Order: sequence, then structure tokens, then C-alpha cells
Amino acid sequence: DRDMFNRQIDLIMTEFAPVAQKYLKHVAKVNGLEKMTFADWKLDLDAELNPAVTIDDAYDLVMKSVEPLGQEYANEVSRFRKERWVDFAANANKDSGGYAADPYKVHPYILMSWTGRMSDVYTLIHEIGHSGQFIFSDNNQSYFNTHMSTYYVEAPSTFNELLLSDYLERQFDNPRQKRFALAHRLTDTYFHNFITHLLEAAFQRRVYNLIEEGKTFGAEQLNQIMKDVLSQFWGDAVEIDDDAALTWMRQSHYYMGLYSYTYSAGMVISTAGYLNLKNNPNGASDWLNFLKSGGSRTPLETAKLIGADISTAQPLRDTIQFLSDTVDQIITYTKELNHD
Repeated sequence: DRDMFNRQIDLIMTEFAPVAQKYLKHVAKVNGLEKMTFADWKLDLDAELNPAVTIDDAYDLVMKSVEPLGQEYANEVSRFRKERWVDFAANANKDSGGYAADPYKVHPYILMSWTGRMSDVYTLIHEIGHSGQFIFSDNNQSYFNTHMSTYYVEAPSTFNELLLSDYLERQFDNPRQKRFALAHRLTDTYFHNFITHLLEAAFQRRVYNLIEEGKTFGAEQLNQIMKDVLSQFWGDAVEIDDDAALTWMRQSHYYMGLYSYTYSAGMVISTAGYLNLKNNPNGASDWLNFLKSGGSRTPLETAKLIGADISTAQPLRDTIQFLSDTVDQIITYTKELNHD
């Protein structure tokens, strides 16, 4: 409902913004930048640490990361490797990014381009998250109920990314590598969903409010709205110039309906599922039940399968706290490195 929509945008703009600013100031400090411009905000915390990864390595990481979900999930996910359901080749005119398609009760297909870096592993496990949901929903729902609500369609994919970051942090044995894993939790998982798309949603809401008030606008006013939203979120951590104001033009399909907003909503669901997995002995079976439910319930009812009541602010506040703890841990690892 409208209250859930407004709460999602308002709390992230006010309560998560200081966390994001704190992290970017740390990135600037570690990289020796006097100021952070909008062109810099996706800068790696430690750009020199970018391990090469083969496709076989990636599949091994995927399988080890999803182990906490149990054998039923692992059996389905292992078929991506054995039956070669992923198109990895970087061919001319091939779309960039990652995509998953689901012919009902056949099997999923994944399209991506492999460049041999850790970010590709995040793309792979993200798309396998979508595809795993397709399999479990197809096997347990009719054709009419198999597709998840757009509200939480990004939850199965980002949940898998959290499993990967968690596995990497536990496996690595020194502060620099552990910091790398947590930094990628932020940059590869949350920045795209909780910042880029959320800011598009905040921009979109202001445009819709103008329309509801019967007002008109042109590109110049849209630029100003985008600049205002970016400036509000980033405060003094990032210098927002007139070029940054043009980013509302970037990809039009995010403004289909309220699509931008659902990315952050899905992240709250996946974080709730991840925290439930960590803290609840039944967390794995809860998550499988969530995947199997497809679109058979409303988002409110579906979230309750993993112990989250999204009619309240608590799951969102838990997510923001989780991110705040992640930033603090990254800063702690940096202090350990500097001390060494």
C-alpha cells in the first residue's frame, strides 16, 4: 500500500543515507581522495584486490555458498553446471548484464558474459537465485501462480549474493580479504538495489506528485529533481554536479510502474531471510517454503513465511542495522590492516 511505499523511500533516505555516507568517506580516505565525485562513488575500496576466477571456480563457490540451504536446493542448483544452462560467452551484440528466463516446467536459462572476475561470480549466483526460485515455484505452483510478485522478485537473487559474501568472509583468513568480501556485499549487492534504484524511486515519487498536483515539467525540472534527491542522500560525502543530475535518463525500463522501488523492497525480504537463516534453526526450510510459494500469496503473507512482518518498519530497520554493522566491521578490518 501507499504507506509501505512511502516508508521504504523515507527511511532509506533518512536512516540509511548516513550509513552510506560513512562508508563512502571511508572509501575516499583509503584511496587517498580529497573529495568524492559522483563519478567516483562506485570506486572499489581495494581495487588492487580483484582475484581472477574461472567458471569452474565460480560454480564451486556457488555450491559452497548455498550449502546452508540443504541438499534439496543444492541438487537443483548443481544442474546448472552439469546440464550447461548458462550462456557465458562474450559475443558481439550480446546484451551486457545478467538475465534469467523460465519456460514453465522446462528449466531456466541464464545469459551473462564471463570476464573472469569476482563480480561475475556475484552475477552468476544472483541469476541462479532467480532461477532456483523458478524451479521451486514451477514444481509447486500452477502456471498462474508460479511468478513471484514484483514486490519481492529480487529477493531470491540478492539472498544468494548474501550467502556468497558470508562464505567468502568465513573462508578468507586475513583482514584484507575479509574486508574485500564485506565491501563486495555492499557494492555488488546493496548499492545497486538499495541506493541506485531507491534514488530512482525517490525521484519518481516526486515526479508523480507533480502529476497528481496537475503540474507540468520538462527535462530541466527533472534534472533539478534528480540533483536534489542525490544531494539529499549523499550530503557532504559526494559532490553532485549537473552531469549527475542527468542520470534519471539512464534506463527507462526502471520506471515501468514502481519497478525501481521494488529492488529495495526485495532487498529487505532477502536480508530478513538471510538473518532468519543465521538465527533460526528452521531458517533453511523457511526459505525453501518461501521459494515454493511463487505468487500464491500476497507479499505481506509471503514475507511471514520467513518471519518478517513488512506491514511494520522492523524488517527495513533490521536491514539498515545490518548494513551499519557491515560498514563498522569494514572500518575495523582497515584499522587492523593499518596496525599491522
